[in-house]
Amino acid sequence: MQNKKVKLIYNPAAGDKSFNSYLDKFLKQFQTAGFKVDIYRSMEPGDFEAGLENIDQSFEAVVVAGGDGSASEIVDLLQKKNIDLPLGIIPAGTANDFATFLGMTKNIENSVKRILDWKVKEIDVGKVNDRYFLNVCVGGIISQIAHGTETEMKNRLGKVAYYLQGLKELPNIKAMELEIETSQKIIEGDFLGFFIFNSKDAGGFKNIARLASIDDGLFDLLAVKTGNILKLSSAAADLFNGKEIKNENLIYLQDNYFKITIKNNNLEQHCDIDGEKGPAFPLEIKLIPSAQKVFTA
Repeated sequence: MQNKKVKLIYNPAAGDKSFNSYLDKFLKQFQTAGFKVDIYRSMEPGDFEAGLENIDQSFEAVVVAGGDGSASEIVDLLQKKNIDLPLGIIPAGTANDFATFLGMTKNIENSVKRILDWKVKEIDVGKVNDRYFLNVCVGGIISQIAHGTETEMKNRLGKVAYYLQGLKELPNIKAMELEIETSQKIIEGDFLGFFIFNSKDAGGFKNIARLASIDDGLFDLLAVKTGNILKLSSAAADLFNGKEIKNENLIYLQDNYFKITIKNNNLEQHCDIDGEKGPAFPLEIKLIPSAQKVFTA
């Protein structure tokens, strides 16, 4: 008799849609382990909340199959609804940075096995204005590229789609005059963009935020000031290869609080959180320590 229950929420349009053909094997693995699986199939963007409506004390975990955006949406809902259940993430999307960082793999069967090993870790989450996030908050040219890249292209070409969109955006690069307030100081200047990391990885690149940890109570800020484009490009190459960066126009620091304001633009601009469009500026970004339980390898 299956007395244990787990909720599966999946996005059938995520990534290459390969999870759809794996669904029966997923059910078999969990049922063999003694679980009853309650399934919610997403039908449109933003409908994950309906999948959590019947969550009660009989459930032992929530599993989401999708990319970083799907995982982020679930975490936002779990936090707002005070649902204290461990989250398993099946990396089935275009970008799977956070699931990969947790030790999950694109081999879905292996990822399910790792979740069933039941290794649970408490991790920090971020909150930007009224939206919780898992991995990274981005502003500037990077977020413009993400917002400008069509979903179909992301699904077909993955990381290459961002490169192509980036080339299209180069002629339109404009700096933002920012005020970045931390718990310790205020930084002002003209910036091309910024990243606020919870984990080390983003955009398919490993160890961009070398010092980051998902349970240290700190964010890692990387802010890119305007400067010599060749020197910045060289420093960026080192950054994306996980090397220590040495460039006066790249600011790297750790803190648990940021307030970021655009000073030279009256137009509404949004950040990007976990690969999806986030709140509009000004941004107040807080770290919530040990807020979410997740399954790790």
